Amino acid sequence: MLGDLTTLDPLAWDALKKALNQRVVIGHIRLLPSRRNRVWVVETDVRPVVVKRFLSGRCGHEFETLLQARLAGLDVPYPLWSDGTHLVTEYVAGDPCELMINHMFSNVAAEAMGTWLAQFHSRLREGNMVKIIADAVLSNFIFVHDRVYGVDLEDSRVGDPLDDVGQLAANILGSEPLFTPVKFDLCLQMIRSYGRVSGQDIVEKARPHVAKHLKLDARNKPLFRRTLVSAAKSLERGWPRLA
Repeated sequence: MLGDLTTLDPLAWDALKKALNQRVVIGHIRLLPSRRNRVWVVETDVRPVVVKRFLSGRCGHEFETLLQARLAGLDVPYPLWSDGTHLVTEYVAGDPCELMINHMFSNVAAEAMGTWLAQFHSRLREGNMVKIIADAVLSNFIFVHDRVYGVDLEDSRVGDPLDDVGQLAANILGSEPLFTPVKFDLCLQMIRSYGRVSGQDIVEKARPHVAKHLKLDARNKPLFRRTLVSAAKSLERGWPRLA
């Protein structure tokens, strides 16, 4: 069934045609939720793609980061076109890691995210300058055949890699179901997977970063604020024994 074509603005149409370098027939258009930008999944007779219209002004930055990541052998969507405002990438068909972690409780997905993060940090560093994704949340990872793809890299910057680890761990623990034993297991599996790839034990080093991001998340989750802050204070003292 034909989607609502009015959701795709004229400049996005132009970017789509240039990205695929030919006339295309649209089968369906789906608008995805986004905090800052407008993002569509567009099914065409050539291939499905993602069209992203940036309201944040960071289109060129994400395009460049995706290219760097692809050249470094990382699993990210292939960038097809950018005009400074719109970015067109391949569509990665898979399961969102929100589903894999919060509903399927997948050990494989947890470990794959840790592996991907460690590879991103090691392969996109220049000397002591380490690039982090700075938006390490479950919704930015897609699980595909025992691997994950990282998406939405517009916030990437130089920073502390443990901050990415802490943010992802906090997102695992602080999304429903919150702070269950299986969630702590998945959180620690992700952290240990990162450590195996990076060649260092970071379980204790990451803990204060997890607590920090739980407190930051509490600001945006008023219904769970007390629970998140309490868990953060507990983590500042140590990992719970149930984990």
